[in-house]
Amino acid sequence: MTKSKPNQNRRYIYESNNLLNSFDVIIIGCGIAGIYAALHIDKTKKVALVNKGSEIKSGSSYYAQGGIAAVMTESDSCDLHIEDTLNAGAGLCNAEAVKVLVNEGPENIRTLVDLNVPFDVNSEGELLFTREGGHTKRRIVHCGGDATGKETTDRLYNIAKERENIEFFFGTALIDIISGEKENKVSGVILQETETEKIFILGSENIILATGGIGQVYNSTTNPKGAVGDGIAAAYRAGAVIESMEMVQFHPTALVPQYESDRLFLISEAVRGEGGILRNRTGEAFMRGVHPMADLAPRDIVTRAIYKELLKTGDNFVFIDAGSMTKDFFIKRFPTIYAECMKFNIDVPVDFIPVSPAQHYQMGGIKTDLYGRTNIGGLYACGEAASTGIHGGNRLASNSVLECLVFGRRCALDINSRKNLSKRQGVNISRENIIRTAGRKLDLYQIEGFTKEIRTIMSLYAGAVRKTDGLLFALERINRIMDYADETDIETFGGAEFYNMTQTAKLVVESALERKESAGAHYIEDL
Repeated sequence: MTKSKPNQNRRYIYESNNLLNSFDVIIIGCGIAGIYAALHIDKTKKVALVNKGSEIKSGSSYYAQGGIAAVMTESDSCDLHIEDTLNAGAGLCNAEAVKVLVNEGPENIRTLVDLNVPFDVNSEGELLFTREGGHTKRRIVHCGGDATGKETTDRLYNIAKERENIEFFFGTALIDIISGEKENKVSGVILQETETEKIFILGSENIILATGGIGQVYNSTTNPKGAVGDGIAAAYRAGAVIESMEMVQFHPTALVPQYESDRLFLISEAVRGEGGILRNRTGEAFMRGVHPMADLAPRDIVTRAIYKELLKTGDNFVFIDAGSMTKDFFIKRFPTIYAECMKFNIDVPVDFIPVSPAQHYQMGGIKTDLYGRTNIGGLYACGEAASTGIHGGNRLASNSVLECLVFGRRCALDINSRKNLSKRQGVNISRENIIRTAGRKLDLYQIEGFTKEIRTIMSLYAGAVRKTDGLLFALERINRIMDYADETDIETFGGAEFYNMTQTAKLVVESALERKESAGAHYIEDL
């Protein structure tokens, strides 16, 4: 379940090892974790914020609907939030990390309020709360009804743009982390512009990976295009410890697609928190009797219950019945969901919403301590790319954005406390260490073919329900693709992304085979 690899020769061809600039801190990823970390770095420090997408809405944070879980009322308690998180995590959570998450949650919400993040409030200006699966209390704050990610990301980005110490690099992909063979610490990153495919280097002795998830390794995902585990793969190549990659969460209720899309639209768990009920085609509320919390059971349980229904009925989807809500309430509470459903003439709450499970969240990743530190000096990780142990075998709803806030801030605080912070004097790097020539190139046709095959393999054999022989077959095929990629020159952005995707898929399948028992989201049918 835990993997690390010594620093190895890079798999890409670099036209230049010319140092563009040096920074006190480089943050890869402009979602909530990355930007919030940047805002907590001392203003005297020069910060680079690097984003693979060309605009701020390209990451997963932007599409977060449900909200942020935090204990903000007298009727709730940190002990209850901790208990809910541990219960959802199938006994595999790091209890100390959970305590940090929950205990520091309220102060980070108050910070967002002070930063004028537009949380939904009642007529007296008090925060409104909702409830989602696995929670025993209404403790989830939200913005714009179901647009928490958008509103929070936009606000933090607008603040960061005004900070003189922060420089943004959009349309820029992480290729590799530069770390010493002898000294176990980072000194910079190798980046590539996604449009021009120009390679350049930024130097820093403090790097935060906030690169998000791995959803595009699967056919059906709520993750945006580009979420292939770049940060996890690059950290692995640099020698970082990677753990719990088998713990891939499938959200039970993605809107059944009416057209081909890179990212499936999520029907927030908050719909069920406000009274929505899952039904099969005969109208049966099938979650009754499956779990004491019925429709609000933890996600892995709901997902498997839906798969069981689909196998039984031969259907491709089940339904959410939101009929207990008035139309006015639904439109006000879930304006984004309502608008998306209406695109397909689904008139909620009169009509049922067709849904099915889709890959949603990676609970494992780059192993960190309670300050986001990895086993490599100066390398940090936070958000979905990190594995703090908070989520265990199954993430509790709306703990994800909270994790971005709490541990993004903790990364920044630790960097601020470092006395030997880089003086931006450049990067010590040997060109020979980053160039590998195999003489064979990957063309676009090959990349597209391999990408399609990996997604199909992962969806069939490494999904929410797995079998040992299927995982063995998946590993054999992915290893062949990996071997072929290792014997080629990867010069393009598409090639680099494909390589990271292959490496990420391999880590998931290997970890799934290493864990010999079913636990949380890792469910082995033949054990």
